[in-house]
Amino acid sequence: MKNLIPISEMAELHGLTRQTLIYYDDIDLFKPVLVADNGYRYYSRRQIPYLREICFLKSVGIGLKEIVAHFQERCPKKEMALLQQQKEKIMQEMTRLHKQRDAINQRISIYEDAVDADALFMEEPFIRPIVARKAIFKEYIKPINKENLHMTLMALWKEVFKKEMVPSSGFGSILKKQAVLRKEPLAEAGSCVFLPQWDEEHEHTVDIPSATYACMYKYGMPYEVEHVEKLMQWIVDNGYELFGDIVDVCLLDTTFYKEQKTLDFCLLQAPVRKIKK
Repeated sequence: MKNLIPISEMAELHGLTRQTLIYYDDIDLFKPVLVADNGYRYYSRRQIPYLREICFLKSVGIGLKEIVAHFQERCPKKEMALLQQQKEKIMQEMTRLHKQRDAINQRISIYEDAVDADALFMEEPFIRPIVARKAIFKEYIKPINKENLHMTLMALWKEVFKKEMVPSSGFGSILKKQAVLRKEPLAEAGSCVFLPQWDEEHEHTVDIPSATYACMYKYGMPYEVEHVEKLMQWIVDNGYELFGDIVDVCLLDTTFYKEQKTLDFCLLQAPVRKIKK
């Protein structure tokens, strides 16, 4: 046993535990060259590169069952194929993690907007630039009430879930420009679910342009038009004109309230431009 390496030393050389090497022996992945009468395991120095390779493959995420099968017919060509396959798995996982990160960032952004509202007066309009967005849109189920509002949103969420996504970018409503201008804001209005930037096109995708928006925080349901009327009056009084659809973004729904509240906390967003004199 003079030139053999005891199990504890072999484990320490590779940052493993004795129990790990015993398990590798049990699954026929890495076996000792000698098992003494007392059951103690010993390894040859020539085995070090093999265990080093096992540790590498495991460190890049390849499962032990795959490594066991690979070592039965190991050659450079097959190992290259194994590594290429694992690389593709990692790339797919990175894509999934990037999407999760973006989803978290989008949800944080919604909550930041809600928190920032504490520094502003409720129902006091203000101007804000907002970047372009995409959403899927569906007209309200009639008659327009709270129950049918939920039904409309459920139909949209179902469309999103078809692509194995969880809505992370929030939801709201869209009020069509022409209907608002003729003072029938609920005509052709409907619910929307905002899409992450990396999402594919859906059947009912609409583009919400980058623009300067007249905005106003409010507590209320999207079919309660008095808030839209107040914002439109402010737009006219301050020398602006509406040039696109109004978006009513739900920042906090009633699940956030400890007390019993029946109204959502929302942000009206109306794209505007100054009227040239």
